[in-house]
Amino acid sequence: MLSPHFYFNGFRILGDVSHTVSKCILIWAIHANRSAEGVSLITQILYAVVFCSRYLDLFWTKPSYLPWNFVLKLFYIGSSFYIIFLMTRVYARTREREKAWKFGSFCLGGSTVAAPLVLLIFKKWHHYDFESVMWTLSEILESVCVLPQLILLRQTSVPTVIDSFYLVTLGSYRAFYILNWFVRYFGAEHHFEPIATIFGTVQTALYLDFAWVYWSRQRVKLRNGGVVDSDDLGRGWLVSRIAPRTDPEDEEQAAPFAGQDSREQGSTRGTGKWGPRGISISADDDPAGEAQR
Repeated sequence: MLSPHFYFNGFRILGDVSHTVSKCILIWAIHANRSAEGVSLITQILYAVVFCSRYLDLFWTKPSYLPWNFVLKLFYIGSSFYIIFLMTRVYARTREREKAWKFGSFCLGGSTVAAPLVLLIFKKWHHYDFESVMWTLSEILESVCVLPQLILLRQTSVPTVIDSFYLVTLGSYRAFYILNWFVRYFGAEHHFEPIATIFGTVQTALYLDFAWVYWSRQRVKLRNGGVVDSDDLGRGWLVSRIAPRTDPEDEEQAAPFAGQDSREQGSTRGTGKWGPRGISISADDDPAGEAQR
């Protein structure tokens, strides 16, 4: 890490716990649904890159120095690769298109190019070493890791394993860290980390914007029997600008269903849970359990 100081407070612990729980919820959801539908493989790969580049100190830091930190670092790295294994070997299925992979490559490439420049701007030369550059890379990349996931959820037209519990824990982890930075700055330590604060704020803003989209679409998942994911995503201020709603491929894919309103509206009301194309009204519904009933 850039700072030799390590400081625990309640917000730091809550942030770590929230982050850990979000990983556990996602793994449990994939196993429980026997599917990784709606989970972005690109985002999970980027997270693995984030943790591997951030925790290089595992090679030379003794586990006994900070056991809590050591165990969590191993868990974040191990769980990230385990999710990738589940998505590529056990429940292999991806709906991410070529342009999404290109977007993920741009996120990684842009973060790699920006890392040494950002470090030089904020830390000058006295903190310029390989570990510091990799740590800065991880902070920048993590702030945009969620973007491929947002694009995938806009494009997907089937129930996903992602639910509100996962989003709350994942989004609150960075929010708690921001509060942790405030405590560290105004407390006895008087420590301020501009890189983590700036890009952590960007990341939290993306999560908040997407959370609003997610919960607003829960209220109206179907409109006259049609899919409204992309329309509701347009309500978000940040997401709609980074991942524009206008997509000729999406419109072409949705076009065959535009004329089904009169035929399918009655059947949608009858089922109460499922609409055409098997879309769940609530992303928190259990697709498997609903199908059994």
